[in-house]
Amino acid sequence: MGRGRQKAKQRRNARKLKYLTTDTDYDQLQRELANREEQEEETPQADPFGQIDKKFQEDREMSEYAKWAEEAALKAKTEPDEAKPQAPKHMPLPSGLVASLAKKSEKSSEKKEENSSESNSESSQAE
Repeated sequence: MGRGRQKAKQRRNARKLKYLTTDTDYDQLQRELANREEQEEETPQADPFGQIDKKFQEDREMSEYAKWAEEAALKAKTEPDEAKPQAPKHMPLPSGLVASLAKKSEKSSEKKEENSSESNSESSQAE
């Protein structure tokens, strides 16, 4: 279903709820809310200090992590690793770039040949 149809359907349902529903029974609503409040009062909390215990447990875990981090930092200071130079990685050229470079090198080699043949002919004429 498209977004337009979905939105229209949602509007229809909202209008039905707003205009076509019967009046709210406030007495029934009051009874339901009163029953919920009574049930909440009857059920005691299992552990009122549970959240505090969880917080301190997290603190203990963090202190263990802090100890580990401190040990790792000391180890890093005492045992410095020698930085090994990395070999350069081969990076392949894109095929289009290779073709254009090949054409340029052919043109430049042709120009060099022409220049060398011209300079040879000029030097032979000068003699």
